[in-house]
Amino acid sequence: MPLLPQVAISLVRILYQFWLQSGVSKKVLDDVLRIDINDPKITRFGISSHKLAALHEAAYEAADDRVLEVRLGYYVAEKDLILEKLITYSDTLYHGLSAMVEHSKVISESGYFTFIEQKDGCYILKYPAHDKINFTSQQRDMVFSGIVAAIEKVHANCNEFIYYHYDQKVANLQEYQSVLNCHLIADDEVYLEFDAELLMAMNSKKDSKLLQNTIYEINKITLKREQRLELYIQVTKSIKECLLSGNAQQEIVAEKLNISVRNLQRRLKEVGTNYQTILDDCREALALKLIEDETLALYEVAYKVGFNEPSAFYKAFKRWTGKRPGDYRQDAITTSPASEVSIVGE
Repeated sequence: MPLLPQVAISLVRILYQFWLQSGVSKKVLDDVLRIDINDPKITRFGISSHKLAALHEAAYEAADDRVLEVRLGYYVAEKDLILEKLITYSDTLYHGLSAMVEHSKVISESGYFTFIEQKDGCYILKYPAHDKINFTSQQRDMVFSGIVAAIEKVHANCNEFIYYHYDQKVANLQEYQSVLNCHLIADDEVYLEFDAELLMAMNSKKDSKLLQNTIYEINKITLKREQRLELYIQVTKSIKECLLSGNAQQEIVAEKLNISVRNLQRRLKEVGTNYQTILDDCREALALKLIEDETLALYEVAYKVGFNEPSAFYKAFKRWTGKRPGDYRQDAITTSPASEVSIVGE
């Protein structure tokens, strides 16, 4: 089943605010986002996992701080995100991390946690990305430093038992030492290693009732995500078929789904979006695919993605990518760039 590769707008706003406070220019971030992230009327589920990776890369390149994303992890940890509450309220860190692994897709659709015992009795926590999803070392710095920060809140002297494997291509030992107090090991990827002694230690802040409440909230989020995904797949599949046939009017799509336009609008509103937003996402994804076919004239690409006037297509394409269609094609990109949606059926 295709993923819904979107990261919640609420989380993106937290990251955006941190980067601004850290001296990254608004223009650098907005040139990647191509939307007004602070618009309260925004009708997207979120931004794509690929676009989030591009944001992290842009912020990292713009900042005069190689461990900016480690600091970001500590910043995010102060926001008490829901998965970190599993660490806070579980009776041991082992149970907290195990629960976090089970529910890790709540974070985003970028990837998931794995938690594996090694032969020496230590445990390794990693975050592999889903196939075809870009998840940078900088993003892993954010994730794993945030986990270290969450553990530090509830386990005194925990850093003695934590080994932070860092990507030496991102920053050097001294730079990581300026933020992290645990053991640091130069590596080619970012992940955490724990001594069993820390994992099995009792958590003084354990609270079974709050833990159950947290799991209940996570399950609600997961159910909502699944409902959103199912509807998103249905609507995008129908829109794609209608675009290719030359008519993606809302009435036609609703008819293909065997529901009324009003019912379609209501269901989309319930999951936080609208028809025009999804149509725009589908047009973008299809345009980025077709633009690589040099046998198609640009006006043909415009028509195939539902624009009767090439000028309207050029304007939309500039909004999506920051480039004119001809310039984009001229860059000779050999692999299809990431878009805001996965087009079902491709």
